[in-house]
Amino acid sequence: MNIKPFFFATLLSFFTFTAFAGTEPEVKEASDKKMTEQEFTEAVNALKERIEILKEAKKEAQTKEEKNEVRKEIKEVKNEAKELKQQQGGGFGIYIGGGALLVIVLLILLL
Repeated sequence: MNIKPFFFATLLSFFTFTAFAGTEPEVKEASDKKMTEQEFTEAVNALKERIEILKEAKKEAQTKEEKNEVRKEIKEVKNEAKELKQQQGGGFGIYIGGGALLVIVLLILLL
């Protein structure tokens, strides 16, 4: 068996993986700042009011294009609310995939 191709493939994969290990992750400086509780509630209330205004505008819209524009604005405001909640710290959670859940259940049943 020729060992040269195996050696070069191993060496190449080693250098490929170590190249990514030295890079630093990008850090968002704007998201590091947290709002006070009062600022957060004011921002959420403003977004809720904006959504209510947009819902009324959607009802009053005459053409299909106007309704689509209002619908897009509502989606944008809802996305802003989600981002605001994540900045405040409400976006954390534990996510378990289906395979991991199956393994956990099997381990519990076996033990």
